Amino acid sequence: MSRLMTLTLTSHRGRDYPVELFTPDTAFTDTGAVYLFLRMPEGRSLQAQVLYVGESDRMASQLGHDRRPGGPWERALALGFDTVGGLPLARPEDRALIAREFIHSWNPPCNDGHGTLSGLVGLTAPSAFQLRRAMVGK
Repeated sequence: MSRLMTLTLTSHRGRDYPVELFTPDTAFTDTGAVYLFLRMPEGRSLQAQVLYVGESDRMASQLGHDRRPGGPWERALALGFDTVGGLPLARPEDRALIAREFIHSWNPPCNDGHGTLSGLVGLTAPSAFQLRRAMVGK
């Protein structure tokens, strides 16, 4: 359990947000934050996928609630979730605004997003799937 790094996510509005990345087994505190369940890139891909966006004034407690059967944690795990992102914010109105902006920017599939490519961020290189598809000509 540990902090991995900080990733800057740029929303559809062009705003940059420094999101701290953690392993899923990290023991979080009950702090106010916008949080994301992410699938980080594999191989040479530079794409990550935002699978879920949530916000809470007590992140550790909320993550416990999210782990309920059929909850967002379980749904994100089924899609390859391997990293938790967190943006600590004290003011509830800031958390609500930024969570909505993140959901609108990446349309995460576990927030009722649509399609297998929902949630992709960091589109500076083709995905591994696109590269394999191009290599086999299908």
